[in-house]
Amino acid sequence: MGKHGENIRKRKDGRWEARMIVAYNPDGKAKYRSFYGKTYIEAKEKRNQYLRNHCCQSKDETMQYETKVTVQQIMQEWLMLKKYNIKESTFAHYTNLLENHIYPKLGQIPLSLLTAEKINDFLKEELRFGRIDGKGGLSSKTVSDIRSVLLLGLEYAREQQYPCCINTKIFAPRSCKPAKKVLSRLEQAKLEQFLYLHFDLTSLGILITLYSGLRIGELCALQWGDVHLDSGIISIDKTIIRIQNVDRNNGDQKKTRIIISHPKTESSIRFVPLPSFLMKFLEKYRQEKEVFLITGTTSYMEPRLYLNKYKRILKKAGLESYTFHTLRHTFATRCMENRFDTKSLSEILGHANVSTTMQNYVHPSLDLKREQMDRLTNVSIWGQNQGH
Repeated sequence: MGKHGENIRKRKDGRWEARMIVAYNPDGKAKYRSFYGKTYIEAKEKRNQYLRNHCCQSKDETMQYETKVTVQQIMQEWLMLKKYNIKESTFAHYTNLLENHIYPKLGQIPLSLLTAEKINDFLKEELRFGRIDGKGGLSSKTVSDIRSVLLLGLEYAREQQYPCCINTKIFAPRSCKPAKKVLSRLEQAKLEQFLYLHFDLTSLGILITLYSGLRIGELCALQWGDVHLDSGIISIDKTIIRIQNVDRNNGDQKKTRIIISHPKTESSIRFVPLPSFLMKFLEKYRQEKEVFLITGTTSYMEPRLYLNKYKRILKKAGLESYTFHTLRHTFATRCMENRFDTKSLSEILGHANVSTTMQNYVHPSLDLKREQMDRLTNVSIWGQNQGH
């Protein structure tokens, strides 16, 4: 599909065509020249090469053309180049940030006129009023993502020698991570008791997560072919996520769609051993390899629907409304409380390094802190006297 403002389009014969004005007739009508390529980038590069090497005043004309290139045009060019080198979900995320935030505010600014001050003002404005529904600002995480995408595109512009004046420090929003919640031992016992008394496939999925730390998308994508009962492990190599539908040319006008893809990172592709008591439960429910574990059919359940089921179980069990990710935090914390090997835990969780596990997922519970503090009794004269 053609890129607005660039005069580049995909022809019916499958080739890409890049056009440019090379002259004007006496009546003022523009005369065009076309450059063809098998890909968008090839056609674009042929046009740029012509500007650099074959115009009578190549340098001046190239500069004249490139100084008119807008932020939106260069970001579109960068995104098209990245499309086949990144995950589909990442491409959809980039597209969403560009179309909903960067293009409306910065898109029509000529790249040569984009300054660090304009970018900083834009990012700060997004923090205060950036929500699409007009109800306040965006989170620091979202603004950081917008910043990253914008800077990646500008770095590409510099590499391609477009006029780009960004050479100073760009504002970075301060990250304020909310405290991650963990089920206490009493809460976990209360939840498990409810699961045992009302056991079904939904309960089984929650129990597996409590003792494996799976992400909700990984759990929803789990099929019986991934469960190896003989060795007591499950293999994690896919996840279910809902992404923005960025290509609606196929007649599908839905804003979002479900995909089954590889997990979050390469390190997320892993084998996870399960406790023996869980394997006994799984043996009772064994089915054909194409069947999804939490549905009992060959049809999957998307994470949003499973999350709703999980929330209802928490309410019935008399617990507050924890996120599903809380189960992952709880698993990691229980492992550390039981002196689990940190490297092994990191690999089970699918982290690239141990520091991620320690910083983001391991949170000593109040019970453990109390036990640690009680150890001071042994070194205190007062505590020793009370012991006698």
